[in-house]
Amino acid sequence: MHWLAEEDEAAPPQAHDGRDTPVQVPLADIRADLLGTQRRLAAEHGGFTRYRVLRRRFTLVADADANNQMFVRKAGNYRRGPQYDDLALVIGRGLICSEGDAWQRQRRIAQPAFGKATLARVVQNTGTLTTQLLADWEQAARRGEPVDVLDDMQHLAMRVIGMALFSRDLENDLQAGLADTAGADPRGARGANCFTETVRSGVQVVALRNFSPVPLPLWVPTRLHRRFRRGLAAVDRFVYARIDERLADPGGYDDMLADLVRSYGDQAAAADTRRELRDQVVTLFFAGFETTAVALAWTWLLLGQHQAAEDRFHQELVAVLDGRAPAAEDLKALGYTGQVVQESMRMYSPVYTLTRQVVADDEIAGHQVRGGDNVVIPIHALHHMPEYWDSPGSFCPERFAPGALTEQQRAAYLPFSFGQRRCLGAGFATAEMMTVLAVAGQRVRLRPASAEPVTIIPAVTQRPAGGLPMLVEVRS
Repeated sequence: MHWLAEEDEAAPPQAHDGRDTPVQVPLADIRADLLGTQRRLAAEHGGFTRYRVLRRRFTLVADADANNQMFVRKAGNYRRGPQYDDLALVIGRGLICSEGDAWQRQRRIAQPAFGKATLARVVQNTGTLTTQLLADWEQAARRGEPVDVLDDMQHLAMRVIGMALFSRDLENDLQAGLADTAGADPRGARGANCFTETVRSGVQVVALRNFSPVPLPLWVPTRLHRRFRRGLAAVDRFVYARIDERLADPGGYDDMLADLVRSYGDQAAAADTRRELRDQVVTLFFAGFETTAVALAWTWLLLGQHQAAEDRFHQELVAVLDGRAPAAEDLKALGYTGQVVQESMRMYSPVYTLTRQVVADDEIAGHQVRGGDNVVIPIHALHHMPEYWDSPGSFCPERFAPGALTEQQRAAYLPFSFGQRRCLGAGFATAEMMTVLAVAGQRVRLRPASAEPVTIIPAVTQRPAGGLPMLVEVRS
């Protein structure tokens, strides 16, 4: 089911409270400025309103107490919304898109893959790969040329998650599978591979379906659909080959995929389990590639725009690391760096909206909802509501200092979701981001290449439109 699909007119009307008449929101407003529209609706209606786009009704809920209800106290009554069906076209029915018993079982199976040993390897590999990227950045600094920070963070995150999942550096891998992929980046080893290409084309597919009243089936042979299906077929070939390697030699690998295969035990070789493993792997790759890369790009922009915060960040790196790369045990001492990451994800949370579908009639935020209602939780709006954040448009990492957050702020802060559905990879992503910042921040600083405001595209993630060009300055 699509979020702008036609509403079932056969369903009889049922009374809510006094706000039963939905606000009509033009589709043009959603397409032109989805985030601004959500912020306006939240501000004008006290964090709760029903609205209608074309023939589809939604209930917008931007309320910290409501988050506690939907994600903690009554989580079973608020299931993932049908909007996740579109995302499942890209990443399958892994942890992000599964629900109920299937999700609980998958999470239990995946948990061992995120242990301390994995995080230690992630920090070490991230430090090594970031150091390699810095050589390119320092050359660009000498030439006075900007770098595309979004593209570079995507490339770096792709390599990090490739090492974590498969013990393989995807830098030069998988090119043959995309030799005929329309739209592939022609720059050789720095171009697309089957994973990055599938994520990029998949993001476009999902975005088009989100904003189309009648989304086209994937079998319709548009240029984008053909490109996406080719990339997806290459992903499947690669992932199934890696699964079969670990099935043939269960003790021969020490990575997240091997942990997953071992967690499934004797069932790992079954056809349905292999498909589930495939979905888990693609889900983990997406979460570890797209969202982390976008979060890092926004963080570099914010540091480049706020010198006082950048100076304090640099001072901490000198005091804690004194020129060396961090190990996993160093991250706790990098308190301000962690606050920078948290504040960046408040201002520009890569995942900017969550949806839930009400199972049974309930009262939420003082208003009645009924079974079947589609609830929209606008993370971007919540993160900018003055009811929860002083000067919400200001970059202030200190608001995340130890003990500074109130309980309401904790419930209003959703970059990794909340409650039992909190992202299992939150520790992985945070460790990776802090390591990138710590290694690169000791050698360079980045400045926006243009004074023009950066335009935001809310596709699957909240990302800078047209990349993020920045100028590199080598630190002495």
